Amino acid sequence: MKFKELILAIGNDLDVYTNKRSSIFIKIIVFFTNPSFQLLANYRISNYLKETPFSFLNIFIRYINNWFMSSEISPYATLGKNIQFPHLNGIVIDYGSIIKDNVIIFQQITIGAQGGTKNNEKKYPIIEENVTIYAKASLIGAINIAKYTIIGAHSLVLANTEENGIYVGIPAKKVSNV
Repeated sequence: MKFKELILAIGNDLDVYTNKRSSIFIKIIVFFTNPSFQLLANYRISNYLKETPFSFLNIFIRYINNWFMSSEISPYATLGKNIQFPHLNGIVIDYGSIIKDNVIIFQQITIGAQGGTKNNEKKYPIIEENVTIYAKASLIGAINIAKYTIIGAHSLVLANTEENGIYVGIPAKKVSNV
């Protein structure tokens, strides 16, 4: 990622958290006061820095996220465009997780690896476009969350989902279509 791409990505995130037609004053207020936007901006900066000689700053940025925002997104995770965090507390997104565009992630979510398998290899989730994940859900292992899926609150997802499905429970099972 180049510096220009970083600035454009943060600008796009700012547009998501404000109305694209909002005044510059509103955008400045959101930039400095919206913790959900700041978490995403910190991730984008950390992700950019991991490929530079300043990668040691990732430790500082992760500390800020953990301490002030009670959330942790690995700089090695992949986040697409238009990601939203309506409620910020307790979000954990692990090292190799992939989250594509237009995903909404509520509070107390864990998206992470299943324990090591052969050769201590870990497997991470892939979340496709337009997915909504409600509070306290956990998505663990080498699973694929299909497009337009809704994951209900307090659900434990350990298997792939189908497109346009609503999944709830421990372990999560499909209860209906969207």
